[in-house]
Amino acid sequence: MATARRVVLIPGQSISHLTPMMEFAAVCLRRGLAVTVAVPDPTLTSPVFRSTIGRYASRLPSLSVHSLPPPPAHHHSLDTAHPFIRMQAAFRSQAPGLRDLLRSLPAVHALVADMFAAYLLDVAAEVGVPGHLFYCTGAANLTVFLELPSFCSGSGGNLKDLGDAPVSFPGVPTMPASHLVDAVLDSGTDLYAAVLDVFGRMAAARGILVNTFEALEGSAVAAIRDGRCLRGPAAPRVYCVGPLIAEGGAEKEEERHPCLRWLDAQPEGSVVYISFGSRCTVSLEQIREMAKGLEMSGHRFLWVLRAPPAFAAAAGEPDATLSLLPDGFLARTAGRGLVVTASWVPQMDVLRHASTGTFITHCGWNSTLEAAATGVPMVCWPLEAEQWMNKVYIVEEMKVGVAVRGYNKPGVLVTADNVDATVRQIMDMESEGRRAVVERAMAVKESAAAAWKEGGSSCVAFVEFVKQME
Repeated sequence: MATARRVVLIPGQSISHLTPMMEFAAVCLRRGLAVTVAVPDPTLTSPVFRSTIGRYASRLPSLSVHSLPPPPAHHHSLDTAHPFIRMQAAFRSQAPGLRDLLRSLPAVHALVADMFAAYLLDVAAEVGVPGHLFYCTGAANLTVFLELPSFCSGSGGNLKDLGDAPVSFPGVPTMPASHLVDAVLDSGTDLYAAVLDVFGRMAAARGILVNTFEALEGSAVAAIRDGRCLRGPAAPRVYCVGPLIAEGGAEKEEERHPCLRWLDAQPEGSVVYISFGSRCTVSLEQIREMAKGLEMSGHRFLWVLRAPPAFAAAAGEPDATLSLLPDGFLARTAGRGLVVTASWVPQMDVLRHASTGTFITHCGWNSTLEAAATGVPMVCWPLEAEQWMNKVYIVEEMKVGVAVRGYNKPGVLVTADNVDATVRQIMDMESEGRRAVVERAMAVKESAAAAWKEGGSSCVAFVEFVKQME
């Protein structure tokens, strides 16, 4: 019997990066590959990271998890550095242990590293293993990031000086310069240099596996494949292998989250679901304006409310977050609104529920894919990182959402009136705008479901990825 080809995975420590990579591991195992996940020493990872790895190890008995040795010393000079710079130092510190691991295994047919671990491609090349990157956000962002090193070098100054002036990249809609990731707006920082170094290294990958599907981002994928987003080296092979989504779902009624039982009692398509992911929060003032707007709209809502970090640390108890809402808000909206302060809700189950009519989202890529896969229209409320770019793609390219009114740049307070108007706009079942977005969202849902069926675009891409290992 032939030995299974082995893939070694290097995940990022962020849960938004870790979860889709572990779903990719599950795909690899189901399709006959052997998988080793190389993770940092447990003393260097968060409890959430460790529990997530443990959960997947239990679910996937044939998965091999290897802990890399800790680095010889902690560099205290990095304690005050930006988290991205600390992340790069952590990936570099894994190089010796990864090198030893790759040499110790009988055969490794591919290394697949987190998108920000591009430095580790050098280790793969050194030991003769094809090095790939796992890109957990969309192909449109990949198009921009591959182009940014040359774009920035030719800009002749700081991109932040462009303000809201339009900038163009191959295969994606034109967007304001202010919508690019913060890290590249100011050329005078260590962060700027570190981020562009990573983006520049991405081109050295043998291939890039992207958590998307071709029907969702065809223009961006074509721009990469046609060589329109790199002025120097040839673009890496791109494999669209999404959507890779943690499905979840309790099998027993008593295990279902209380918010799902609340949704059971609501009319079909009537609920506005609001969640800004597991990490993002808004200001105390913005929370109050959101509450007022939701109340004014008269629509039903399920709101996953997270307090800003400073308040959460001081308050200690999750229920204390409810004190941030306007006096009497919960009483006045009782019956048509539910506010959840838990750190986690089963988002796919919420989006899949028949009562959910729209999703107010921060435009994180995992949330975007989950909405796409369930056919739920989005209201885009980006907060950080590449989310502003995602908003442009969702509204202008994918056409499965609308932008929240009165919010065109970071730091702007969205008033209660604009929250009210946006909710009414997207929930007006008779409007042409609502019908167009819903129609497009349902078409995207069908494409997402087809992507991993036999002969579907992601299934074919995965087969091509496996073939290049032969």
